Amino acid sequence: MSCLTRKLQQKLTRYVQKNTSRFSSNDPECIREELVNKGVCPSDVTTDQLKIILNEVKNN
Repeated sequence: MSCLTRKLQQKLTRYVQKNTSRFSSNDPECIREELVNKGVCPSDVTTDQLKIILNEVKNN
């Protein structure tokens, strides 16, 4: 499992908050793939780590 730094987690959270409507799916795996393909997210960030980020976005 990759180390998701606090700074990277905050950056990804802000990006997801601003671009939620642009994702083609609500599935964390699909969102992770889109972020990796756009170069926003490193490929070693796991789906479980992205689920944590998505939960933060929903709670804020």
